[in-house]
Amino acid sequence: MGLDGIEIVMKVEKTFAIKIPDQEAEKIITVGDFHNAVWRHLSDKHSDKCHSQGLFYRLRKSISEAYKLPIQNVELNSSPNVIFPGYDRRKSYLQFANTNNLELPDLVLTPVWSRVLTTFGLLTIPGGFLLSIILINFFDYTKWTLLIPITGILFTIAVSNILNPKRTIIKSKTIKDFTKETLALNYGRLIKESGTNRQEMESVINHIIAKMAGLELEEIMPEKKICDDLGID
Repeated sequence: MGLDGIEIVMKVEKTFAIKIPDQEAEKIITVGDFHNAVWRHLSDKHSDKCHSQGLFYRLRKSISEAYKLPIQNVELNSSPNVIFPGYDRRKSYLQFANTNNLELPDLVLTPVWSRVLTTFGLLTIPGGFLLSIILINFFDYTKWTLLIPITGILFTIAVSNILNPKRTIIKSKTIKDFTKETLALNYGRLIKESGTNRQEMESVINHIIAKMAGLELEEIMPEKKICDDLGID
């Protein structure tokens, strides 16, 4: 397991308030190994309570009260982008998180602005690198020209920050997915109060791996090797 894998281990340790010894972490090869390692260190926190169910009911009640929706309209298959009001979403979304003392999944760019940022990044980073190579090889510019793509990275980060107000889309497709992602973000505090169970523990670990590695949740399966199959260095 490489440096990216170590970051994931540290995030999992923080979430579950445990410490996995280095010699044990080095033996984690598959996602299933990861599940087993964490479960061993939660021996005193086992519980049959279903936090995901409790969190769903809590979210449903809060959404209904905050946005004046009939509670039966907030279903597991409902789209959070329909449930949460679109007008001034960033402000109301943050207010909802603060009111309920929950960390919610980050809002993302709309498809149009996401394409704008991606295009800008491609032009300034790979494009800047190509320009540097051309200037060095054909016009005898110094290797300092290689700073052009580095500047492109900095500009792309700056543009990404400027576009924060355009991050108004909830990535979760359903309230069920939204609940699972919210559970993963707040799990540490919840298990301190009432323990955890194996199924939820695995789900939370899978969400952490997927988010930190930039993978789809469906790719995270127990038999997958963290380095070879998932490409996590």
